[in-house]
Amino acid sequence: MSYSQRLLARERSVGRPVRVGVVGAGQMGSGLVAQINRVPGLFMSAVADIDVTRAERALAGAGCDRVTTTDDPTDAAAVIEAGESVAISDGLALTRLPLDVIVEVSGVPDVAAEVAYASLLAGKDTLLMTVEADVTVGLLLAGMANAGGAIYSICRGDEPVECLKLIEYAEDIGLEVVVAGKGKNNPNRPTDTPTDVRDEAIAKGMNPKMLSSFTDGTKTQVEMCALSNATGYPVDVPGMHGVPCSIDELATKLVPASDGGIVDHDGPVVEYVTGNVAPGVFVIVRSGNDVVTHELDYLKLGAGPYYSIYRPYHLASIEANLSIGEAVIDRRPSFQPSTWTSEVVAVAKSDLKAGLRLEGIGGHHVYGRAMPAGEARDHNSLPVGLAAGCVLTRDVAAGQKLSYADVTVDETRPIVAMRRLQDAMLANGTLGSR
Repeated sequence: MSYSQRLLARERSVGRPVRVGVVGAGQMGSGLVAQINRVPGLFMSAVADIDVTRAERALAGAGCDRVTTTDDPTDAAAVIEAGESVAISDGLALTRLPLDVIVEVSGVPDVAAEVAYASLLAGKDTLLMTVEADVTVGLLLAGMANAGGAIYSICRGDEPVECLKLIEYAEDIGLEVVVAGKGKNNPNRPTDTPTDVRDEAIAKGMNPKMLSSFTDGTKTQVEMCALSNATGYPVDVPGMHGVPCSIDELATKLVPASDGGIVDHDGPVVEYVTGNVAPGVFVIVRSGNDVVTHELDYLKLGAGPYYSIYRPYHLASIEANLSIGEAVIDRRPSFQPSTWTSEVVAVAKSDLKAGLRLEGIGGHHVYGRAMPAGEARDHNSLPVGLAAGCVLTRDVAAGQKLSYADVTVDETRPIVAMRRLQDAMLANGTLGSR
């Protein structure tokens, strides 16, 4: 039975649909709000955005015709209980409202982490589309949720999650995964800044900082790091290979070096490629049985011994509501970290001078590079998700990885406190694995 059918059955049993709140009403958030309100058994009860007019527009675009704008939690709760919708400016306020699920779509790691933490403390199922927060404090959030009975998950539709679904499919049919990854949509120019991509961003209707996070490679590094921490698959080399590759070449290039490919690691790894694979995701698999290998050849999956299982698309906000169904109906996350295998560290885009206050992901100062978490810890490397607002205490050369010793960190930021707690719990073995 489909999730829409099961959600409708739940509505008949409970007497109301699942009440959903969304934090963030930008392009992605507005698309998500509209899609959620089209799913039987779900209702778009609240949207929060610092610009409340964007929340109002998102609800209007979703067809919500009874919308109240208020920052009073008591008034907002009464509106929701009456089966109507609320536009509100404070995302944290959603955690105190009678909602079943909160979906965070702000794109800002600090906001995402704080909203998720508060939402889980309130016992609400919590879904993130800001993967940058997950690779910074996701293991702590997952541990909180799993211990408390709520659900914490990254949403369906993003590449890490859809790649994980391919991994699960391959494993379920008895195939061995060698490589899992995605095609990169944009060029890889690590020193790109919002100034460099401003004209392109305007032409695409994008925020220049967001586009810069794509073209400087940080977004891809973050996504594959998230997949690494969900699966335990490491990166083969820091930053990954990122080779040009067509769909037809996946099963010949992304294989062990001993068989003519580029992979040196013994065991499955995460990877990305450039070329016509984007916007799809893939796994490279093999079978250890000659009979099965012959059958795969006969069924035209490829020529063997390696095969690619490829999904040519990911639908971002359009598919995100599937995670609501998984959380509410099946009581399981679509995707969450279970290890801390990889880290995305901050690397200087140019020569940076002491005293500079750093911009975060997609800004003018740093980009992210995925590397083994143990190596990042040994070098005291600064996670890119914490970079925003840090002040340099000494000069850092272009291309150099930043360490905690290079910066003063604002310890009052909730995401910093959460990261300190996650690091301490990892160190004493009470959270995940390293």
